[in-house]
Amino acid sequence: MLADSDERIRQGLTAQLAKYQVSVVHCADGAVTLLEAGLRKPDVLLVSADLPLLDGATVLRLVRRRLSIPVVLGVGPGDTEQVGPALAAGASACVARPYRPREVAQLLSLADRGTRGWDQPLVCGPLTLDPGSYEVRMHGVPTGRLPLREFQLLHLLMQHAEKVITRDRIRAELWGDGARRSNTITVHIRRLRERLGDDPHHPEIIQTVRGVGYRLVPPGT
Repeated sequence: MLADSDERIRQGLTAQLAKYQVSVVHCADGAVTLLEAGLRKPDVLLVSADLPLLDGATVLRLVRRRLSIPVVLGVGPGDTEQVGPALAAGASACVARPYRPREVAQLLSLADRGTRGWDQPLVCGPLTLDPGSYEVRMHGVPTGRLPLREFQLLHLLMQHAEKVITRDRIRAELWGDGARRSNTITVHIRRLRERLGDDPHHPEIIQTVRGVGYRLVPPGT
């Protein structure tokens, strides 16, 4: 089920998801979404954060009280502050809006299996990431609110600390077909290093494995 007030987004995403054998039911506002979700009990609900009548976070909380279905929140550039509360309220994942069909298809297929591990805080030495509060701290000090994609990238690296994550895997898991610019991942890595106080010329936390990808080494180890 897709809940979004923009008909062009609904129609476009529906056509693209058909390639992945995903059938879609449309809802244009939060009130209709609650009604239809209760009647249809969809396999997965993808709900936009800025729905009219009832916003996405409210729909998420109410659906979670009634149904045990995966709920994915679509987050636009101005909705980043809703990510933490949404995950704390039980969102299976958050995905950037406008949507990238391949990324959405991957999230929808994984949401009900909980494989992304969004509900558990991650600790790598003095570096902590808490999906519930959408906070990253270094030595107990908040790094500031990260944009969604940077938060997802850091989450991926911390989940697999000390292991090399290839650029291809990062691209597939976070961007799907959307990271076609060769420097997209590089730019996000650079911004993360700046936020963590990592030396950009001689990084010790997020290390580059030349020609392969990146490895996060817990600070102080």
